[in-house]
Amino acid sequence: MRPDELIEALKPYGEPIESSSGVLFEMVDEESGTYDRIALYVLDINQEPFAKAFLRAIEDLTDHDIPGRNVFAFGFKPEFEGAVIEVSFEQGEGGVILGRVPEKVIRIAEKNGIPFERGEGEGIILAGDSEEDVDALTKLIEAVVFEW
Repeated sequence: MRPDELIEALKPYGEPIESSSGVLFEMVDEESGTYDRIALYVLDINQEPFAKAFLRAIEDLTDHDIPGRNVFAFGFKPEFEGAVIEVSFEQGEGGVILGRVPEKVIRIAEKNGIPFERGEGEGIILAGDSEEDVDALTKLIEAVVFEW
């Protein structure tokens, strides 16, 4: 997805910020304070499953009061004092691998019944590059943002 397409897709939910590094979208709950809570980022915005999942999650999350400052970054790792989670992608045998996932994310996925398998190291594997994966990733992103 091109940065201009991403910005247009994000505008209904808030004001995206474009920089030379990529696009940043913040969700801030002024009532609970603006402390850095969680940032999720994807380095390659051309990987369609991630753009779709992030956009769907943002759409769903804007209807809720999420405490703190929550950031979605597209194309770069944001400067952030809270938890920072990279959502990465590698097509492998039997599925899509999401790398470097903190153990807390795995516990949240298990608690919410989100289908995944353990990958090598700190990764998790979804069933494949399909619409079901986008749905599972969307649910995982939402659950992580809610429960972090």
